Amino acid sequence: MPKLDYRNLEKDPARCGGQAVVTGTRIRVATILTCYRLGMTVEEIVQQYPVLRPADVHDALAYAYDHLTEIEDDLAADEEAFNQGAGTRI
Repeated sequence: MPKLDYRNLEKDPARCGGQAVVTGTRIRVATILTCYRLGMTVEEIVQQYPVLRPADVHDALAYAYDHLTEIEDDLAADEEAFNQGAGTRI
């Protein structure tokens, strides 16, 4: 699996649809960015996801802001999938 320029992140086609994740986890960069945008601090994100270290969160945020279009597309796909699924439930 190819490492990214961010030492704590990777993209693996077999994990989370190839989206950027924290190395060795299924925690997506998009998830970390969402937490941060909701007002969570780095420390709160680490508390929410104990497998993460502060460096992981900082790398994820740096990657997110350096690749904002990619991450925004991932978040939009999540929202579209959620909306499609919600529409079919009774």
